[in-house]
Amino acid sequence: MSADYRMAGRARLAVVAAALALAGVAAGSAPAPVAAQVRLGGQISYANDVLGGTIGIGPRAEFGIPAFPVRLAASADYFFPNCHQCRYWETNVNALVSLPLLPIPFFRYVGGGWHLQSIRANPFEDATRSRGFNAVGGLGSGNTSVEVRYEIVKDVDDQFVVSFAIFFL
Repeated sequence: MSADYRMAGRARLAVVAAALALAGVAAGSAPAPVAAQVRLGGQISYANDVLGGTIGIGPRAEFGIPAFPVRLAASADYFFPNCHQCRYWETNVNALVSLPLLPIPFFRYVGGGWHLQSIRANPFEDATRSRGFNAVGGLGSGNTSVEVRYEIVKDVDDQFVVSFAIFFL
């Protein structure tokens, strides 16, 4: 492994650490609404880089304690790339920290977490699975949220993913 590659990996990790540190500063802020203890639903996502950009769908769950400003969010997406025999899916687990209230009717959050993705561009080869980290930011209200996630993945191009979630429970 070259020194440049290790340095780039450390720089990426520093970005995630800075995002989490910023989230820690906001830890004294107001938590998400009380109704957000357990939220289950689905999401539609757009990944901008893998296989030329693609849309995916999947389940999403969020767990939190009303008096504590940190929630845990887990999601999985199956994407539908333009190439006929390509396959791409990903899972994410993120810690989300509520940001201070501003005079708008949404709760805001930042956070970070873990990412796993599987890409198979050719049906005659095994899928490439990669792990990495996420830096996350989003807005939410009652039963919806919009989230931007920057995925930092080893051996694969980093990418932005935008998700829109609707919670049923």
